[in-house]
Parts: sequence; C-alpha cells; structure tokens
Amino acid sequence: MGLGIGLAMFAGALVLAQATAPVSQATTPAPSPSASPAFHFIYKPMPTAETTPFPGPNPPQIAEIDLSDSTLVTPGIVRVRVLTNDAVATVVAETFGNTIAIPKKALGLFTFEGYVGEVPAFVKNRTYDVTFTASTSDGRNTTVTLPLMLK
Repeated sequence: MGLGIGLAMFAGALVLAQATAPVSQATTPAPSPSASPAFHFIYKPMPTAETTPFPGPNPPQIAEIDLSDSTLVTPGIVRVRVLTNDAVATVVAETFGNTIAIPKKALGLFTFEGYVGEVPAFVKNRTYDVTFTASTSDGRNTTVTLPLMLK
C-alpha cells in the first residue's frame, strides 16, 4: 500500500470520527472557555493581519482551539473545542481534502468529540497539518493551521 493510500486512510479515519456516534455527552451547560482536563493542547492565535483579513464590522475570529492532545493516538477519542467571536456561524477542520464540520453548541462555541479508528502503521509517527476555518454567514472566513502528530 502506498503512502498516498495511507494518507487517504488517515483522512478517512478523521471522517470516520465524524460519522461514528459521538461519545456519550451529558446535557450540561456549555463549558466555560477555560481549559479542562479533556483538553491538553490549547492554541491561542495571535491577532495579525493574516488572521483577520476582512475589514468591516465583526470579522470572523478564532480565539482559541483546544484539542484532547497535539498527538492523536489511534485508535482513540479525539476532542475538539473552538472558541470564536459571535460573528462566526460555522467551523470546519480539513486535512487531505476531507472536511469535518465542528458543530455549534452556543454562540462562539464549537465542539466535536468522536472515535478515530486504527490506521496503517506507515501513516503513523508523522505530523499532518489540520486547517480550521471559521466562517461568517456572509462568507467571510479566517483559518488557523495546526501541525498534529498521528501515532
């Protein structure tokens, strides 16, 4: 099996995490923006011209991306929380042409939790870029790309 097929399987595993029934979630109020034990990797982008390229009122902004870890161990659970400003309507994560929608839980809060299945050994122990895109309802967007390790 070639590397291209393995990368497609890795991306497919991330899509599988979206398709797999989420891990049970209690019906509790939305989590606070502070870190919790479920998130061991926290990324706060620095505001720059590149992360806020659209002039006008309420440009889309990603304030924080929280992940269960910067290393994704397969098989395993992946947790994602993206904090944005109120102008953001949707958030997606993309790698290798596969896109996963991160559901909106509250204004400025997007969360995802799922199971990622086993991937071939030759795809593991590598770093892959995952791009998070936050979009407004009128089509403006901003992106943050994070390098994540797959084990």
